[in-house]
Amino acid sequence: MMRSLRIKLSLALIITSMSAVSVVGIITQWRVSTRFDQMAMEHAFENFQADVGAYIDSYGSWDEAKKIERFGQFVRRRRALIGPHADEPFFSRPEDGIRPAGRRLTPPMPDEPEWAPPFLFILLDPQGKVLLGGGKYEEGEFVPESARLGVSPIMRGGQVLALAIPQGKPNLSAVDMNYLAIIREALIYAFLIASALAIFLGFMISKRLSKSLHELTIAIRAMSQGKLRQKVTVHGKDETGMLAEAFNRMSADLAHAYEQLEESNCTISEQALLLKELSIRDELTQLYNRRYFNEQANKLFMHMKRYKRPLSFMIGDLDHFKQVNDRFSHATGDEVLKAVSGILKNNTRASDIVARYGGEEFVIIFPETPLMQAVEQCERLRKMIESFSWSAIHPELKVSMSIGLNDDLGFDRFEQMLAVADKNLFQAKADGRNRLCYQSSVDLELRAGML
Repeated sequence: MMRSLRIKLSLALIITSMSAVSVVGIITQWRVSTRFDQMAMEHAFENFQADVGAYIDSYGSWDEAKKIERFGQFVRRRRALIGPHADEPFFSRPEDGIRPAGRRLTPPMPDEPEWAPPFLFILLDPQGKVLLGGGKYEEGEFVPESARLGVSPIMRGGQVLALAIPQGKPNLSAVDMNYLAIIREALIYAFLIASALAIFLGFMISKRLSKSLHELTIAIRAMSQGKLRQKVTVHGKDETGMLAEAFNRMSADLAHAYEQLEESNCTISEQALLLKELSIRDELTQLYNRRYFNEQANKLFMHMKRYKRPLSFMIGDLDHFKQVNDRFSHATGDEVLKAVSGILKNNTRASDIVARYGGEEFVIIFPETPLMQAVEQCERLRKMIESFSWSAIHPELKVSMSIGLNDDLGFDRFEQMLAVADKNLFQAKADGRNRLCYQSSVDLELRAGML
């Protein structure tokens, strides 16, 4: 792993150095090429301006000059008089036999050096009419202002004689090409030297770091396997040494904290479970409390209503429970509540939710249970409460329960459904207590249809 890290560090330095040198080389070459192009265009324009000015001065105007001698012939004759120079441009239209950039004359003038002009110019009069098309426009054609990019005026005596537009890319001289080759060669040497230096520095630095990092890697790997208390050797006072010291402190603190956490983990888990149960359980009966019942009732109501599954709510109330407290004491009443809770909890399904709703009221949710099945279950619970051995608590004690049921999922909220069950409970008490009262949702729909 340390060998891999060493290679990565070396490669990082090499790539960084090579990238920096490459960027510098690219920018340098671009700037030199751009400047060369600019200088060539400026020099070519000076010569072209002189040729156009001499052409017009010789004959009075461009139109008069064309009648006597074409511009290309004039330029060749003028060059023969003033002497050719390899670095001077040569401008003309293709029909004049004068080459654009990169092409050769056909045929060349006697004793004329065969050279390519740096730039080819399009010549316009001040109104935009083409005088020399440069192979792009026809003579006499008008060039719109939007197409006159890089236009330069040809002046003579403060007057604009014509407009010149450079075309194409420059042709550099042999001297210029050699100069650029020297620059490229220097950049290559710099690139090779920087690469060699990066390799050397990469191996030296990686060798220095690998020893401390190797120890840290082994220690971290041991920590990942559960051995939290680790210690590495500190080499020097640099950043790696500070990292080693910080790691040793962290390892010791982490191991100590983990040991303390392990000691208290069991206690915390037990307390968390107890707190959770206390938050949802009734303290006396250990049944679910009202808050938990409401949460589950809302979820089940929405679920069963959405998927059109049967659901029944039961609400039960112990008959004359106040008399039990007044006659036999509140302690006896508490024992009655515990006994009833045990009967309800031990004789319902695991999926049923049994809760103490308040005082002597109990509620049960029967998921996936049609009304008549819930009626049978609640009737069985009522009889079990009635026949329970209450004399074991007090010889004169008798306990019964009145129950109301509802299975109508046509309401918007479960509270409305529970309210109907409570209404049925009230009816059961009015009918004499110790009985079950319900009203089927099917019966309600039939009755509503008859009305």
